[in-house]
Amino acid sequence: MTSPTLSATPALDYAAAGRWPVRAAAHLLGLGLVAAVVVALPIAPTDLDRHQLPKETVVHLATWLAVLLAKPLPSRELRPALRWSLALLLIVAIASAAVASNGWLAFRSTALMITAAAAFVTAAHVSALGAGDIILGWCAAAGVIGAGTGLAQAYGLDSPLFATTRLPGGTFGNRNFMAHFAALTLPLLLMAVMGSKRRLLAVIPAIGSAVLIAAIVLSRSRAAWIGAGIGTATFGMAFILARRRNAIPDPGGRPALASIAAIAAIACAIVIPNRLAWKSGSPYSDTLIGIANHDEGSGRGRILQYRNTVRLAMEHPILGVGPGNWSIRYADVAPSSDPSWVYGDVVPLNPWPSSDWMALLSELGPIAVVLALLFGAALGWRALRAARSSGDRIFAGGALLALLLTTLVTGSFDAVLLLPAPLLLVAISSAALLRRAEEASASAEQPTAIAPPRWILILPLVLGICTLRSVQQTVAYVVAGSGRSLNRLSWAARIDPGSYPLRIALAQRLPCSEARTSIVAAVELAPTWPAPIAAERRCGLRIPR
Repeated sequence: MTSPTLSATPALDYAAAGRWPVRAAAHLLGLGLVAAVVVALPIAPTDLDRHQLPKETVVHLATWLAVLLAKPLPSRELRPALRWSLALLLIVAIASAAVASNGWLAFRSTALMITAAAAFVTAAHVSALGAGDIILGWCAAAGVIGAGTGLAQAYGLDSPLFATTRLPGGTFGNRNFMAHFAALTLPLLLMAVMGSKRRLLAVIPAIGSAVLIAAIVLSRSRAAWIGAGIGTATFGMAFILARRRNAIPDPGGRPALASIAAIAAIACAIVIPNRLAWKSGSPYSDTLIGIANHDEGSGRGRILQYRNTVRLAMEHPILGVGPGNWSIRYADVAPSSDPSWVYGDVVPLNPWPSSDWMALLSELGPIAVVLALLFGAALGWRALRAARSSGDRIFAGGALLALLLTTLVTGSFDAVLLLPAPLLLVAISSAALLRRAEEASASAEQPTAIAPPRWILILPLVLGICTLRSVQQTVAYVVAGSGRSLNRLSWAARIDPGSYPLRIALAQRLPCSEARTSIVAAVELAPTWPAPIAAERRCGLRIPR
């Protein structure tokens, strides 16, 4: 089997890299990412979950199979700071999940964190055995494919898998999600352009970067615009400083190629007519002008939401409200006038706050925020050292720094790492870039066989449970179909008893004589939301909280 490759420097040629399980694990992670980008359900009771649930299932399944094949040893490939901060963060998440109000949401969120950690460890392991280029190649391909679905929708292509609102979301279901993913992938394409050994080969990633930039522009996602700009500037600064130190060879026109691709992409996105029905006559300039506006619109809404979320975190300062439980507990602190609420909807607010960091602070507590920052700082320090070295390590270090800053910025304004596809992208690409950035110091010694500790045998079992639970959720949505059939909804609720959308649909539509079980379940899942309270009153029930 062949795969895309992304080579700024040759991969380490360890003998172990020739073993099929190592290469197969790398392909599984990469193909899993591509599949997570394109998969969606054509119909489902809720539009958000018809995209996110199957993506989660693919991410869990691909990581589980990769772990079974690669048998990663986290103590071998990861520095102590990375290893311990990651392990402690997972411990805090599990402890927080144990005290969460909604255990179903807590399990779903914690399972995704565990799978992402396993994917990071596995990617680091297979990259140490020489398969990192496979992972980076698939990551770049996933970014271009995902952005391509957004462009296809913007220019008239229809598909049942595409977003139905907030176009052009493509297969991500939301234009912001699509743009975030494209922004996170952009440093990988820039690395490939600048580090390609042949000028002709640099054209391919340059075209890919143009696809990403055009999709980001068309999305009008302010977080993606800022993140992509900062990421590109970071990589460009690392490149310029390296050239001044004569630490890398003559780029041979590659900066001009990357610049031409970017300018052409921006011009085409603005000039070529599309089917996006923006209300403004100058939508892109309006977005640019209002990029830092926090006095009105979505900017003001974010500020209010952040203030209330900090209040929620202060009321639960140790372990937070539990993974995935921000939306359940937000009513504890938010006034009825908060613009985050849409009282007419059965799901009255987004599942996550408009910031990864606000979610982490409120759901897992300040300790988790510190651990996440330590993990990112440890990665950033290794990237900075590589960017200040010489040779091809500079490209990997610059790309890793750009990826980290893009993740930090986009995640400050929107939910990014709370979603399965970008979470897997960042996990496996950062691990592969980290290994490439450290190649010069690690190439002298080949990894040796080490007997795995007994506790590592638990990891496949845990990942298997996470995968089976995710399959259960997705199958329930497949059975539910469009949600119009009460019989199909009833069967779906039996498959996934913890699904609020399925429970509330039955609670609202069944006769009161048959709806009691679903009403009780809906109230237990979301006790402060308007729809369960209305269903409770409709049937004259009084369910204790």
